[in-house]
Amino acid sequence: MNKQKMTSNDNNILKQNDHMRNLEQTEMTITAISRPFPSILRVHAKINTNQPDMWDRPNLAVRLEVSENLTRVYTIRSFNRNLSEVEIDLIEHEDESPAMQWIHNLQVGTTTQLIGPRPHFVPDFEANKHIVMFADETALPALYSILQHWKNNISADIFVESHDGNICEYLPNQENVQIHLLQRERPDQAGKMGLLLKAAYQFKKTDHISVWAACERNEARAIRQFFLEEKSLLKKDVQVTGYWNIGLSSTILDQVRLEFYQKHLEAGKTLETFDDLDMLV
Repeated sequence: MNKQKMTSNDNNILKQNDHMRNLEQTEMTITAISRPFPSILRVHAKINTNQPDMWDRPNLAVRLEVSENLTRVYTIRSFNRNLSEVEIDLIEHEDESPAMQWIHNLQVGTTTQLIGPRPHFVPDFEANKHIVMFADETALPALYSILQHWKNNISADIFVESHDGNICEYLPNQENVQIHLLQRERPDQAGKMGLLLKAAYQFKKTDHISVWAACERNEARAIRQFFLEEKSLLKKDVQVTGYWNIGLSSTILDQVRLEFYQKHLEAGKTLETFDDLDMLV
């Protein structure tokens, strides 16, 4: 994959008040490394924070510096308030991208710069609707953190796509929550089978559900379109995001996203109205 460094102008965009609102810029130090699943490297890292309440929430994203002037976004799996430690699961891929090189070189004591945390979509528990969730491996940390903060009286169906037949063991059990594995044959079929979209199509009656999805961008966009346009759900009941783009490196995707965000700001809009899936690549 092509490696493109962020320019100083890109860094300035990310450090503008609109983007940095309520975020901390700090350093994290790796304290432990393990491998709970073959494709997942789990790191525990100490952070310096004066605002622990910000970190004790579900589905928080952080931007980590993986090399000079190059960053990647990861989700906090959990936060230990007593130790000021975050737990981050890094999903490994077969390529040798800058992020993969960084992951493979991690060891206890490694330090890196961090910006965050930024809250991402969480199901609306107050609506008291049945929640339907769709996720591939890249969204597992987000799913885990959401389930750890689950409201017990809310029912849900969660569809997880993976080639690992044991991957559902990653997620905590919650009463009234059913987890369904959509297993593909090989790791390299990720994002190509449309398994999550097919699972979405099975919902014929959608008058009392809310939707949450995180997966490959094209499939995420199709899931969103199905529920918004074909099933006429309200936009507030369809929370969908794309974590990656098949055939496109994260470096290039980040660059396109920054350019799209810049145009968004120049049009007088704000971060709150920015929708990543509106960006066509």
